Amino acid sequence: MIQLDHITKEFPDKVLFADLSMLITSSMRIGLVGPNGAGKTTLLRLIMGEETPDDGQIIKGRNTRIGYLPQEIVPGTDQSILTEVMQALPAVGKIEQQIEAITNHLSHDPHHAKYLKELGQLQQEYDRLDGWSLESRAKEILGGLGFLPDQFKRPLESFSGGWRMRVALAKLLLKAPDILLLDEPTNHLDLDATIWLEAFLNDWAGGLVIISHDRAFLDRSVTHILELERGQGHLFTGNYSAYMQEKALRLEQQQAAYESQQKKIAETTVFIERFRYKNTKAKQVQSRIKMLEKMERIPPPATGRATLRLRLPQPGRGPRMVASFKHASKAYRDVQVYDDLTVEIERGQKIGLVGPNGAGKSTLLKLTAGVEKLTSGQLIYGPDVTPAYYSQHQLEVLDARKTVFETIQHEVPDWEISPIRGLLGAFLFSGDAVEKKVSVLSGGEKARLALARILVRPTHLLLLDEPTNHLDIQSRDVVEQALKDYQGTLICISHDRHLLDAVVDTIWEVKDGDIRAFSGNYDYYTWKKSQEQESSGETDTTPSQDISHDSDSPKPRTVIGELSHKDRRRLTNRLQKLPGLIEAIEQKIVAQQAILNHPDTQSDFKAIQEASKEQLRLEDELINLLVEQEELTAKLAE
Repeated sequence: MIQLDHITKEFPDKVLFADLSMLITSSMRIGLVGPNGAGKTTLLRLIMGEETPDDGQIIKGRNTRIGYLPQEIVPGTDQSILTEVMQALPAVGKIEQQIEAITNHLSHDPHHAKYLKELGQLQQEYDRLDGWSLESRAKEILGGLGFLPDQFKRPLESFSGGWRMRVALAKLLLKAPDILLLDEPTNHLDLDATIWLEAFLNDWAGGLVIISHDRAFLDRSVTHILELERGQGHLFTGNYSAYMQEKALRLEQQQAAYESQQKKIAETTVFIERFRYKNTKAKQVQSRIKMLEKMERIPPPATGRATLRLRLPQPGRGPRMVASFKHASKAYRDVQVYDDLTVEIERGQKIGLVGPNGAGKSTLLKLTAGVEKLTSGQLIYGPDVTPAYYSQHQLEVLDARKTVFETIQHEVPDWEISPIRGLLGAFLFSGDAVEKKVSVLSGGEKARLALARILVRPTHLLLLDEPTNHLDIQSRDVVEQALKDYQGTLICISHDRHLLDAVVDTIWEVKDGDIRAFSGNYDYYTWKKSQEQESSGETDTTPSQDISHDSDSPKPRTVIGELSHKDRRRLTNRLQKLPGLIEAIEQKIVAQQAILNHPDTQSDFKAIQEASKEQLRLEDELINLLVEQEELTAKLAE
């Protein structure tokens, strides 16, 4: 139990909290949301005692164990990561040493009563702490967070900062406190590790307070949302989607109440002014003046921060084949990542890369960008194609001495001041913020600036590795919409499932040095994979050496038992998205037909061939979606 009792916290330039009170119990799973600077991290630090409130107090249960994962990078040590994680429970190691010492004594005097009694007590405590399975649990957690078994003995200092953060998270999960405080835990995780953590937390019985900008993660992991904004805290019951619906309803109700009160105030004021000097109305006038003085004014609803629409510079019509790999291989010493890979990247595709940790997703992106060189084979770009590449470490190449404005101006020296400010405004840098030095920017601000730097020039091929890391939800919305509107070709790695669902139209599953393509977004990909698992081997899921579109119609299957609530919700969500996907495909088919019917196309055999091929592919995709819609409707009706 954690009691926040009338907490106030101020900084010189703002009030973070004013009279904030709430109770956090071990059964609550709270998502902490709010704009940058609202005080989310500060609230966690106050609970941990790393900062003190200006007023009020924080009361923690005497036996409440709290675990905290901050955003700061963990320093390295020369101990193995397995040892580091197991030291999360030092009492177990201490008991092991005591048991070993007593066992040595008993080897010389097996009937020593005192030692026998102590040994029994120690073994009982060891059982209570589940010491026998400590190592296996530590290995299971490390594996779930993406570490391979041959890495367990490697020293912590040999890993990058992001991987050391995973070790810190593993220690916390092994310790299993009563309440977990997690500050952006998924920033350093890939998609598989994020999904594993989500499942782990769903099975975990303790309380949770988590800061996260991953909407899918919040939807699946929390039961309450605590919104911090303008010095106030508002608690909502439900996950993030429920919070957004409830917040919209509250704003609507507040707007109606505010307008009603303002109307009453205006009418009363008119009455007072009209009859102020009439003796016959003096009593009524005074009554209304007192009523206005005592009236508790309803504030206008907060309109929120300005949301700006980012429009990326669009490339002209590029070649049909934007890039292709021909019999490509890539190896790092004895590790063969790709061998004889042949694949084409076509104009207008928006591809999301998924696959297990270490499968080669980032390597494929680097190879496509030309940052890494092939061991053998060819990478061929289409005419006039120059890729733009955003890496996970893009923040490190920013010049700390430059201002935000100078960083963009360096990329486009021919631009005037106004369009540069317009672009920066779309990335939520406005007013004096454009004159900030890069050195003083927060992690989220640096991420936005690094993205702006990459996206400032038109390109036919955009390659993004975790583009929404460190971005808050509003910033993610801006970037997401811009990528949806982008008319070039996109390949993206992201653990943000909301982004993958909204932006990409093709999923490439990278596994065992091969690529398998699924025509659809991430939601379709997971649905298709679940279909294959339910088919119990009826569908061949072995990837072929060359890429092939997964365009076969889903096969009928036998339904065993009733759908679980979780499966029904997942299938319902998918069914609700299908009309939008179908409409988008139909519009693309109309566009291809317009190309075929255009007079300029009639004499261009190559253009006719390309448009016909694309139309056939889209029609196949449309059939798949219609079959899927029919099957889902039937299944949910059972």
